[in-house]
Amino acid sequence: MKPKNPLYTRSTCLRQKILLQTRSTHTATAPNQPSQQPPNQTTKIPLHELSPSDLCYYWDTKIPNASQLAYAQKFFQPSRHSPIKLWSASKFRTTPLESTTPEVVFLGRSNVGKSSLLNAVMGQKICWTSSKPGRTREMNAFGIGGLKGGHSRIVLLDMPGYGKASRAEWGVEIMKYLQRRRQLRRAFLLVDGSHGLKQSDKDILSLFRQYAIPHQIVLSKVDKLLARSSRQIKTGASPAEIAALKTLLEELKPVIQPDGRTGGPGALGEIVTCSAETPIGGGEFLGINALRWAILSSTGFDGTIGVKSDAIPSARPVNGPTANA
Repeated sequence: MKPKNPLYTRSTCLRQKILLQTRSTHTATAPNQPSQQPPNQTTKIPLHELSPSDLCYYWDTKIPNASQLAYAQKFFQPSRHSPIKLWSASKFRTTPLESTTPEVVFLGRSNVGKSSLLNAVMGQKICWTSSKPGRTREMNAFGIGGLKGGHSRIVLLDMPGYGKASRAEWGVEIMKYLQRRRQLRRAFLLVDGSHGLKQSDKDILSLFRQYAIPHQIVLSKVDKLLARSSRQIKTGASPAEIAALKTLLEELKPVIQPDGRTGGPGALGEIVTCSAETPIGGGEFLGINALRWAILSSTGFDGTIGVKSDAIPSARPVNGPTANA
């Protein structure tokens, strides 16, 4: 039997520790006296009040504020011109070469939930999803932030998964894209939060470093780490559960940014977590706006750098709120 993933084991132990501490506190309380358990340990924070500082881990980048998250939500708001399916390609040589629109790509193991996550990010069910692994068999590109002329400002790519039900030829074409695509701004590696990093994920990270491909980790299904069931997560997350999540994210840091690395640059110094299956109200899902902001930051639409006018079919550059907004 293969040993369990240490990150998954760590999360299980932390959750059990939290539960035991809560039980022991209530047992020690006198029958007719109010509980002495600190309210900040038992009172859950509603899902819509959880901020990126609660759910994510930033050490090389700034935490997005409320204004920036609102801007990201508005940027990805569905309209007549966004999102749209742009193209599909099974071979790198058939991808459009003339495009100057910045692109980001989402990768992950088969059935990790890339398509479902992208649907949540784009605010519309445009990616085909399936419970069976290996259903995404081509590179699928979607346009975001489209203007009246029909041109998109950002392109999101849903890639075939690796691992179960994948094919070797898919990996060859994906690597060609990652190494040769001039429009690529960042690769987002989607990791299942309930299972942690697998060896196949670590192999991909090694390739990212080897070929100096800008990349970032996204921990999906974070609801599985904050609660034992979908019923429990609906009521929110406790500070103790959030602290346990923070510990897991901190343990990931030396893996995605190994000390003394000689194989190339590590991942961006932030880990975004989210759940495409956990609604927080208003048609939004847990942690999605933080991921949207990461996409905007990678493509220059966060206001920190000017986007080239030839990449945007409008009279003036489109910038987001400044970092001090």
